[in-house]
Parts: sequence; C-alpha cells; structure tokens
Amino acid sequence: MRGRPAALALGALALTAPLSAQQPAPAFVPVDRIAAIVGDTPIPLSRVDEELNLALAERQRAGRPLPQDSAGIAALRRELIVRLIEEELLVQQARRDTTVEVTDQQVQSAAEASLRQTRSQFSTEFEFRRQLELAGLGTPDEYRRMLGDQVRRRLLTQTLIQRMTERGDLRQIPPTEEELRTFWETTRAEQPRRPATVSARQIVIRPQPSPEAKAVARARADSVLRELRAGADFATAARRFSDDAGTKADGGDLGWFRRGRMVREFEQVAFMLRPGQVSEVVETPFGYHLIQVERIEPAELKARHILFAPAVSDSNRAAARALADSVAAALKAGASYDSLLRRHHDPLEQSLFDAVALTDLPAAHQTALAASTPGEIVGPLELSEGDRIRYAVIRFDDRKPEGEYSFDELRDRIRSQLSEDSGVRRYLQELRKRVYIDVRL
Repeated sequence: MRGRPAALALGALALTAPLSAQQPAPAFVPVDRIAAIVGDTPIPLSRVDEELNLALAERQRAGRPLPQDSAGIAALRRELIVRLIEEELLVQQARRDTTVEVTDQQVQSAAEASLRQTRSQFSTEFEFRRQLELAGLGTPDEYRRMLGDQVRRRLLTQTLIQRMTERGDLRQIPPTEEELRTFWETTRAEQPRRPATVSARQIVIRPQPSPEAKAVARARADSVLRELRAGADFATAARRFSDDAGTKADGGDLGWFRRGRMVREFEQVAFMLRPGQVSEVVETPFGYHLIQVERIEPAELKARHILFAPAVSDSNRAAARALADSVAAALKAGASYDSLLRRHHDPLEQSLFDAVALTDLPAAHQTALAASTPGEIVGPLELSEGDRIRYAVIRFDDRKPEGEYSFDELRDRIRSQLSEDSGVRRYLQELRKRVYIDVRL
C-alpha cells in the first residue's frame, strides 16, 4: 500500500464545481452521517467526501477517466470507504505499537510543504481560496488541518509497515514473473518517468580540529557527564549543551535505529547500554558523545545523545582547502582517483553518485554539474551545513537524459512493492477478523 500525495494540481481544485452543479442545492444543511465504524472509531461521510474530491482531482491530473454518472460516483465512494476502513485498522494498530512514533514536527513540516506546493500553482491568494471553496475543501486553515490529519495517518501507517517488515512480522509472498509483468503492463502509464541523471565520484576533505580544540570539547563532555551522574536530566542537558543542531531542540532524541545506521564507535557503545543508563564519553569522527538509551526492542533501540564538537578554526579550514586544491590538481594531472580517495576522503561522506537525479544532489553539486561534461574534474566545491564546512573534488562520469523506465529497471522496485502489498493484505485480513467493522452505506 502506498500513501497518496495530498497536494492538488492546478485546475483539479475546481473539479468538483461542475459535479456539485449537477444536483439542486439542498433546502437544509444535513447532519453529518456515519459511513462506517472501525472498532469504536466512526468514519463520517464528510471524510469520505473529502477523499472523493481528492480522488477525482488526482484522476483528472493523471488524465484518467472520471465517473460519468451518479452510479460511477457511488462506486468510487464505496471503494474509498474500503480504503478508509483499511487505513483506520492500520492507524489503530500503529497507535498501539510502542515502536511507532510520529512527531508533531514531522506532520507540520510535511503538511506545510504540501500547502505551499498547492498555493504556488495559483497567481493570487484570492484564486487559491476560491478554488479551495469550489472543491469543497474550505478555507486555507481548514485545508491545512485536513492535510495535517492525512499526513499523520499516512506516516503512522508507513512507520507501522516499516517496523513490522524489519521485525519479520509481515508474511510476504514473492510475486511470480508473470505477476511482475502483468503489474508492469497494467500500470505502465502511471509509472514515474526516469529523471535526467548524473553519475560522479567525489573526494570530500573535512577540516581537522587541532589537538587543543579536541581537548576543550572533551573537557566539556566530562563536565556535563559529571552533572548527569549527579542527577541532571539528560534531555535538558542536550538542549543546553549539544552541538548537534538536528537533535538539540528535541533533547538529543535520535528516535529508533538498528545496527548500521550510526557510525561504528557510537553503535558499539549504544547497543551495550541498558535503558536509562548514560554512557561514558564516546569519541567518533563527529566529536565526543554522551549517550542515553531509553528503550530497547529486539534488534533496535531508542536513544538520545549530546554531541560536543571540537571547534574548527579558520586555519584548519584553510589547510583543508589547500589539500582539496592539491587533490584536484593531481586528478587533472592523471593521478589515480582510488589512491587519492583512500588517502584523503572523509569516510562519513558519500563518494559515489550513480545515476542520481541532479535535483537530488546538494545545491552546490547541482550548480557545478549542470554544465559539466563527462571526464571533467570539478571543484573544489565548498559544502556547508551551518558551521560545518567541507571541500569536495568531483570527477564527473556520465549524464543521462530524462526518459521512460524499462521493465528491467523497475523490476526490483515492483517486486518489493508487490511483496509488501501481499504482506499488508494478509495482515489486514487478520485485523478484520479481530476488529469490529460496521459499514453503513
């Protein structure tokens, strides 16, 4: 099963206007009816109609045929009720699963991105609001709330399926070759087109802090560790002291992770801790860490950390830039890429981009590679994330234009999707036997 995109295309928002015009205006405002009940949760008819508006808009955007009469609309509505029941079953299970977590920040960020994407398709705020109203989606605030609810439910179900797949709880049936080809033929028109891609290799050089800067960071870590041993709250300390901008505001929360997700030095310590235990100071290429494990499940754990990153001076950056210049010069002179990679590349950075969409690369890479030719040595490029600066020297290998994917290119993706779908269908069948369901339409 896959989540549907919530954003609407230009013109699709107005789709329901002629549909609603086919019916006379009611003489009264009806009370919202219940379309179905799942467990003790009702699914109101208004929610089904919201999904209907979105489904019709998506069909129009994709160029698929629309229902031509009331019978066709009714059939689509029944199909959507089944989908909503299945979604509700999964959402309820996700909320019972203690390893499934979706933060308000995740929901808000995704909903705002969808809202901005939709708004950008209209030249004026007035036209945007008018089309929302014509589509039966209310005001921008009402539309934002609807998007937020959809995003939260989608993230809950996706995370549940991911967790169950990782634990081996979904009994998947691998598809046959015939099933793969049938799916390909019937959905070929709906498959995404292959974007224009580039292939490149890079050597990334990271400025190295001085021994004195490392000693200062280590002393900070030791000091905070003493406070934690004396009873200080770990999350509060992370908000005060951590140099990890991505987790600091959340009290150092790293969420759930399995082995292979973090650097080796970090994982070796984290997976030996007991819930509530705080580690000694752990050194990694990022700096010095304090780790607290909160919960443990088979093969994965939930943890927080505090990072103490050694300060990098202007002279450290200048030395790294000079080294990057020499690496670029050596490559242009014909030196071995593999040899230079082994000697100078930061192991925390990706070295190979193989047939990657140009738009998926960092902004600096996009600008530099847009006009490059195969075989060219590009850079050094300055890569920055906040105060973190690195220098990349790139060997540009290949460029491929946009085009249609072949069956062989999508074979593995289709196999994975059909296998997962089979596991989800079997799981839904089990849930239907255990959960009360009452369809009232």
